Amino acid sequence: MIHRHPFVRLGVSLVLFATACQSAPQAPAPAATAPPAAAAKPTTAPAAAPTSAPAAAPTTAPAAAAQPTTAPAAPAPTVAAAGAVQDVPRNKTLVVTPWGKGVEIVNPNNINIYLTSSWNHQREITDKTVFEDLMYTNLNTGEIIPWQAESFNYNDTFTAITVKLRKGITWSDNEPFTSKDVKYTLEMLRDNAPDLLYATIFKEYLKDVETPDDLTAILNLNKPNPRFFQENLALGHENHIVMLPEHIWKSQDPKTFTNFDLAKGWPVGTGAYKLVASSARQMVFDRRADWWAAKSGFKPLPAPERIILVPAASDEATAQLYIGNQADSGNPLQPATFEAATARNKNLKSWHEQGPVWGAPDGCGYVFSFNNTKAPWDNADVRIAVNYAIDRPQISSLGYSSANYPIVAPFSGYMKERWLPGRLQDVIDKYDRDKRDLSLVEKHMTAAGYAKDSSGMWAKGGETLKIPVRGPQFFAPLAPPLAEQLKSAGFDATAQVEPDSSTAWNDDMATGKSDTIFFVHCGSISEPFNTLKDLHSKYATPVGTKCPSIIACTRYSNPEYDKLIDEMDGMVGSPDNAKYMDNAAKALDIYLRDMPEIMLLEELHVVTFNNTYWKNWPSEKDPYAAPYPPWEAWYLIINKLQPTQ
Repeated sequence: MIHRHPFVRLGVSLVLFATACQSAPQAPAPAATAPPAAAAKPTTAPAAAPTSAPAAAPTTAPAAAAQPTTAPAAPAPTVAAAGAVQDVPRNKTLVVTPWGKGVEIVNPNNINIYLTSSWNHQREITDKTVFEDLMYTNLNTGEIIPWQAESFNYNDTFTAITVKLRKGITWSDNEPFTSKDVKYTLEMLRDNAPDLLYATIFKEYLKDVETPDDLTAILNLNKPNPRFFQENLALGHENHIVMLPEHIWKSQDPKTFTNFDLAKGWPVGTGAYKLVASSARQMVFDRRADWWAAKSGFKPLPAPERIILVPAASDEATAQLYIGNQADSGNPLQPATFEAATARNKNLKSWHEQGPVWGAPDGCGYVFSFNNTKAPWDNADVRIAVNYAIDRPQISSLGYSSANYPIVAPFSGYMKERWLPGRLQDVIDKYDRDKRDLSLVEKHMTAAGYAKDSSGMWAKGGETLKIPVRGPQFFAPLAPPLAEQLKSAGFDATAQVEPDSSTAWNDDMATGKSDTIFFVHCGSISEPFNTLKDLHSKYATPVGTKCPSIIACTRYSNPEYDKLIDEMDGMVGSPDNAKYMDNAAKALDIYLRDMPEIMLLEELHVVTFNNTYWKNWPSEKDPYAAPYPPWEAWYLIINKLQPTQ
């Protein structure tokens, strides 16, 4: 068997280098290292990141993956734990790519998952390996799955939550996992707002954490919040809030601590894997035989003996990794690229067996977001006019091969069936925003004081209205059709797709320097409040000051809307709660009336699963977990996979 599967190997020189660097593992000196592991070899030389993208994904099959014919450029220095890197055959190794394209892994020697200035390693790999959650949620069914915690209970006023931890959990350094770790982590976040990820949530809501015994943590809240635990500590979505070992972190500055020293076993987590090597080219995690869950009988050891994270520079490069069986999952493919890749490798599957809609809901929707504090985007008539210039089905067809569908409200497919029929759908129907209507463009632009100039462009005071169709490379297919639609409606629109390496669009959006950005609005998983709250004026920080959440940067402000959201915050979200539904309908009415942002399409990525080496991937037929790799609940997939050979 071994002879038929190349070893996933890190060369001897890598281990020797690690031994030499143990005295200062956080800042290794440059040194020659072995080429990347066999499963992670680049299939093509990385191209320069493009500044624009075609409207549609490739319609021809990517070239079959091939090994490089010339020696690769020297990779960034790799740090490995001495004696920890052993040979593991490919059929026992799971290879994944990060969520997003890039030539290399950013900050491979900084595993502080709460830093805002660093690549979020929890989102990309440690959610699958090192760290575990108190609980997870199967978003397909709403089932909450206990893990580090066995239960949680609210008091009658929803101001305190009693969390019972599972007995027998230990950190990877064999220290016990206790309520002290919960207290340290949550209060540390509370005390470091707004400098750490998610810290503003705990600053607003968390009063303190009591620890009456090692297996009990009582979360006391500043105000009623009946969804606090589920939304922040059990959801398994894009809220990467996991507990940290108090015995290691309490003596560190959480805003500067890198949490990386392989000689000391850092990062320390309760997960089934430990980090044994890390570089810009790959991160390698080996299964721990002493994992607490296997020792206690809670779960068997997961089947993959090794997990490797490897970057992919482009959609085509990712497809080549899948075609050549050099990656098992990770980054999605554009729909047409996926269809072409499956023609080369029949083992490639996605959530649905048939297209054109291949993917499951992402909990997000593509959005065209306005800076509501800047003219002319502070004028609702201008925003509404832009909406009626947009043809959503055409954006889906040209940009995504009709693999997704139009939306006008920030609600995910995970909640639509339960919530939209009835009052909320009536509000959506009332405004009828999902159409291109140039007569309504003219009506609202005229109301805003604009008229068409001699070239047929909307202008005021002798200046045409310029609309930057600006956003990140990851959502590039939106830009060309959206820009062309706006141009044909009389707007001076320009597509501006920034390279993957750029953070300028993000920084400008966060600080209010941008005008318009195409991006995503995420969070509408279980109830309308999830995303309607993002239009509350508490997120409308002054221009120059970062907004607390990148998906809540419209800087929209409306006291009437705020009042509705504030009331909903303390309510149980249920279609059977008449007061909640009344507020939700009124808030949605204001949202569609004022159009502070324009929802475009449901985000449905073609997450790709390679069945060559691993089986039991989730699917429409076996929906035991939502399929998205950056979500916390992907750890459930790791524990479900089985080898195919």
